Amino acid sequence: MRWAACFLAIAVVLFASALALPLHAQTYNPKAIRFVSTDASQHLDPVELLRVSGLHQGVPLTKADIEAGLQKLGDSGAFSSLSYTVNDAALTIRLTPAGGGQALPVRFANFVWWTHDELIQILEQRVPLFHGELPLQGNQTGEVEDALVSLLAQKGIPDAHITAIPSTGPGGVMSGVALAITSPEILVGETHFDGAVPVVAAKLNTLEQELAGRDFDRQDVTNTIQQTVEEIFQDAGYLDITNDMPVFATPRKDLNQYVVDAQVTLRPGALYRISTIGVRPESPLSEADLRAVLPFKAGDPASASDFRVALQELALAYAGRGYLEAKADATVSRNRANHTMSYSFMFKPGAQFHLASVDTSGLSSDLQQEFRELWNASPNAVCDRELTDKLRSDVRQLHSRSVIYAVEDRNLAAHTVVIRLQFQKPGTTAPKQESGAGPELQ
Repeated sequence: MRWAACFLAIAVVLFASALALPLHAQTYNPKAIRFVSTDASQHLDPVELLRVSGLHQGVPLTKADIEAGLQKLGDSGAFSSLSYTVNDAALTIRLTPAGGGQALPVRFANFVWWTHDELIQILEQRVPLFHGELPLQGNQTGEVEDALVSLLAQKGIPDAHITAIPSTGPGGVMSGVALAITSPEILVGETHFDGAVPVVAAKLNTLEQELAGRDFDRQDVTNTIQQTVEEIFQDAGYLDITNDMPVFATPRKDLNQYVVDAQVTLRPGALYRISTIGVRPESPLSEADLRAVLPFKAGDPASASDFRVALQELALAYAGRGYLEAKADATVSRNRANHTMSYSFMFKPGAQFHLASVDTSGLSSDLQQEFRELWNASPNAVCDRELTDKLRSDVRQLHSRSVIYAVEDRNLAAHTVVIRLQFQKPGTTAPKQESGAGPELQ
């Protein structure tokens, strides 16, 4: 993608002694050409700027020569405005750098034949004023793309197509530019894991299959491998897992595309086990009630995913008694020497919620009548598991061809719930929950 060049206003200040002659015949003989930035922090390379502008020290210049040189500098996109003054002593060119976050750092998404630093060095030699960033205007993006196409041709890949893709950070602000080979396709090939343990072999095999054939992007593939492998091992109890950065092989040609194989060295560390589990119950549940829903016991592997499930199940145990905003938390202690984990669970049940009403206005009139004949819950009933089961049972008896959903609207101040019943026709999207997560009923 080539960003369009913006028009550049060049302010020209001529000394009075130079105005006596017609402009078309005006020739200047400055003893020096100087470049001055309006930003004192900006480093200017006079040799590079002269090369880009086409101007030469000690050579007579016309107004057209100067403005042509400034236009070349402006076309680079590195400057938002330029001006100059000229007399016999010097041609002084003032440059205002492109500001406001307009120059973005580049990364090379799938140029696996070279490292990032190698490509930066090559492009600095081939593209004037390029130093690892691309401006949002000017011709420099196109020049960089052309240089990369030329490099690929030297690798035996003719007619490659390069795309510059701006990436965004927080708030949607552009934070960088990814340069990617979009033709021919560069895909992920085989991913080999060294150092795996049997308990995670199946999941690693699944990951390898999910990666194979997707568009190759060095950063995206690296992040996916690092994060997913860490989760797989920690969920198996290997909490100190580390893995080396993937090593990508030189792309190999596969018909009209290229595939990139990866090698990953894993360092799982020791298996952690649960040493002790403390439970500090709050009324109305007992310690036995809460231990019954835990997905593990002392001596089991300290699975990170099982720990997350435990927090959810413990909170749901209170929700089953009507404490719909209950929270479960835990203090975790890791003994790295013995490779053990200790958990101590505590709870904040909050208030018990009661049923305000069941709103059936979203159903047809005949279904509303059927529901009224079935529903016999007490007014202000506790919103516990028994009530939910009763609601589900009654709705399933309705003569409806459509799926019926129950949507909870919680009043956190009054600690009450309105349940809205509504149905959807097959093939349509389920209604959005406003608060809570009502069960799907059919």
